[in-house]
Amino acid sequence: MSKFDFQFQKNASNQSVTAGLAMFETQKKAGIQQGSQAGTVKTARKYIDDAMDLVVSLDYNAARAMLDEALSIYPEDIVLLRLSGDVYLQQDDKDNALLTYMTAMGVNPLDTQVLNSIGSLLGLMGNSHDAKGFFQAAHNTDPSDAYSGYNWAHNSMKDSDWSFFDRLPQILRLGDRCPLDVQPFTLLGLTDDPALHKVRVKARCRDLMKRIKENKRFSRTSVHGRKIRIGFFSDDFRDHATMLLMGRFFDLIDRERFEVIIYDYGSSGNSAVRLQVEESADIYHNVRDISDHEMAELARKDGVDIAIDMKTYTKGARLAAFAERVAPVQVAFLGYPGTSGLPTMDYFIGDEITVPPSLRQHFSEKILYMPNCYQVNDNTREHSPDMPTRAELGLPEDAFVFCSLNNPNKVTPAEFDVWTKLLHNVPDSVLWLFAPTITIQENLLREAKARGIGPERLVFAARVSMVEHVSRMGRADLFLDAFNCNAHTTASEAVWSGLPIVTKAGKQFAARVAASIVTAIGCPDLVTETKEEYYDLAYKLATDRDALNEIKQRLKDNLWTTPLYDSEQYVRDFENLMEKAILRYEEGYKPKHLSLN
Repeated sequence: MSKFDFQFQKNASNQSVTAGLAMFETQKKAGIQQGSQAGTVKTARKYIDDAMDLVVSLDYNAARAMLDEALSIYPEDIVLLRLSGDVYLQQDDKDNALLTYMTAMGVNPLDTQVLNSIGSLLGLMGNSHDAKGFFQAAHNTDPSDAYSGYNWAHNSMKDSDWSFFDRLPQILRLGDRCPLDVQPFTLLGLTDDPALHKVRVKARCRDLMKRIKENKRFSRTSVHGRKIRIGFFSDDFRDHATMLLMGRFFDLIDRERFEVIIYDYGSSGNSAVRLQVEESADIYHNVRDISDHEMAELARKDGVDIAIDMKTYTKGARLAAFAERVAPVQVAFLGYPGTSGLPTMDYFIGDEITVPPSLRQHFSEKILYMPNCYQVNDNTREHSPDMPTRAELGLPEDAFVFCSLNNPNKVTPAEFDVWTKLLHNVPDSVLWLFAPTITIQENLLREAKARGIGPERLVFAARVSMVEHVSRMGRADLFLDAFNCNAHTTASEAVWSGLPIVTKAGKQFAARVAASIVTAIGCPDLVTETKEEYYDLAYKLATDRDALNEIKQRLKDNLWTTPLYDSEQYVRDFENLMEKAILRYEEGYKPKHLSLN
């Protein structure tokens, strides 16, 4: 297994933290040995070589012993310190990893790789506030470093800290020169630019494909007279938003036509959701502790016809397995709202709203068009019987409540300008925002004040369980969507609770999801095309109670009569698309855009 394989098979967060590993080889070849005494370079480099060989073979304990010995001789060698921190991280020892990185920073406070490693680890530990400080320091040290720039922006967005926005254009341009330093997911909330996104992911995939020894070829065996084997790959088979959407999906698949095989590389815990997935599968594999190559080999041994990647670039992704081909037909589905850029990913599941013909050029995959919304939903999900009162939620009883319960990293100054304009022009209105930390709340209050809005006009929602979250939504009057990356699961939750959502259809897939959702429930009039239309519609619904009540009644009436929550029909459509895709392969044709029309 190559050093790249080692890096790529780790989850997205660990990829960020170990981003420096690939650079060690360059440093070694160049003879860079910071912190070592003259005359000892070769010996220190030998330690690094030997430790890296152990890391690549996943023998972290032996690598740990090797590095401890090396650091007892060269305690200030910054390359050894960085590698030692990375190995601690792979051993899930975050405290010692952080301590080691901090020691390295003491050796050289301006080392960009060390600052990035500390920022990545703090982000992994949920401390975006301190993480962004280290990324900013790294970027100030080296303004040409794309990795620190993008992660400074991404972690700032998590805290609703928009102070970096004046430098965002320069940061985005850095990705043109250093696309491999950009985690694709960080782009989605920063800009609505599908062409830019495709450039970034294709560059990452080109580098990946160079390191794949073999793209497995499959014989075109017929599926006639037997069940089609579909493999689902994810680490989200647990209490996660994806499984909230999927619900009974696996149970509803026709076992006369299909066999369901689960490849679970998430937590080994026995949550009710994971146990239900295991029970719903015909075959269930826990593949958490095997390599990407071994996982791909297992799937090929199982005879999977269609492999469904439910992660792509989200946390826990294992795209390297799909790069070498898990199955003859490979499909990206649900988890990541954009193209993979991977030449071996054949299809992407979308719909006519999220991927109209004009946007196909921004996908490396061919599109499998669901006839309605691409997003699966569970029509048996819970309705909490005990909706909290407005008083319990901190909401004024008689106010008009605008809300945006999106994650803070989706919200930019562009939306906030419109929202505060609404507060200025709609008397007795408040804005209810998901802001689970004091830092986020303080930043939003500061931004509101800068726009002439007092603190009494903002109300903050805490983090609660998914059931409680859906239940409380019903106390708002109107949901205001984010622009670059819409509400996705949250949009479905809103309409399930009877809450209208005003959305703006953007250019990239992530910016068009809510439009697909509200259209599928019979409310296409909630979709706007510009910021001005968005404001006008929100203002109209906030000041015309009859118009708002008509929309709310329509949502209630349509819940059981429109496609969005018709779980059974969704699965039938999904099955038929899968059948078309595998039959096309069997007949010797290349993938093409497919629909059920």
